[in-house]
Amino acid sequence: MPLPLLPQQEFYIAHRVLPADYAMPALEAATDHYGMGYIISGDRFTITPKHSYYHCKGELGMMPPYLYHKTMPLAPEAGIPYEGILVKFSPKFVEPFIACVGQSVFDKIFSYRVSKFLPEDSEKILAHLMKMLEIYEGDFSQKNALLQYMLYELLLTALRLRLDNDGAIAHNATLTPPILDAIFYMEQNYSKNPSLEETAAVAGYSPAYFSKLFHAQLGKSYSDYFAVIKLKHVQHLLLSTDKSITEIALDTGYRHVSNLSEQFKKLTGMSPLQYRRLK
Repeated sequence: MPLPLLPQQEFYIAHRVLPADYAMPALEAATDHYGMGYIISGDRFTITPKHSYYHCKGELGMMPPYLYHKTMPLAPEAGIPYEGILVKFSPKFVEPFIACVGQSVFDKIFSYRVSKFLPEDSEKILAHLMKMLEIYEGDFSQKNALLQYMLYELLLTALRLRLDNDGAIAHNATLTPPILDAIFYMEQNYSKNPSLEETAAVAGYSPAYFSKLFHAQLGKSYSDYFAVIKLKHVQHLLLSTDKSITEIALDTGYRHVSNLSEQFKKLTGMSPLQYRRLK
């Protein structure tokens, strides 16, 4: 499980830089704290039993206790280090906040898996986190009280400034561990185009049973869900790199640029070049 808070510790913040290909080895859930993570560089794909979502630069992720999850890089081939600010705090640390704003407001904040912001607002969130980190690492006898106040301000600011859509994909049913492992495998190997049979073996099922179970839990066929995975990676490379469409097609496992363009337009209603102009 994620590292717990130390005894008598109610708040923790750290600046972390991890390799571009860092991935959690297994499903984990915190038992003693809430977690928040702001990405400075890099990107993540996170899967939970009920949702999957993408978490990119400038976004703030929320993770309540007892939510099993597993994360991996979205584009490790880009070689961009996974850098961010990690925040942990105990339920006790936010009791005064909940007493003030109400449990429903606090629950609403943590109901969003990822909070996305306008670029200028994202910079405000990062500046606030860096100030919190400076105070946390400093020698100030009342720093816990100040950090508590700053955390409350951060939570309400994130709620006020966040954009409406967090991009989370709701699963058709609660995912079982074998299906979670299968999706993780698909994400890690999407550029190799793993077949249904290959992924079924990872899950430990026959292809026929795996196909039926996959559709029941995800609400999509294996091929349709895999097409969405590839689309997300193509979108990310279009917006985060200057690679040509041909290079992106090769990186994401398409045999021909025409295949990528056809599927991209089918799923998004626009061509890859039209999508790139959005950045």
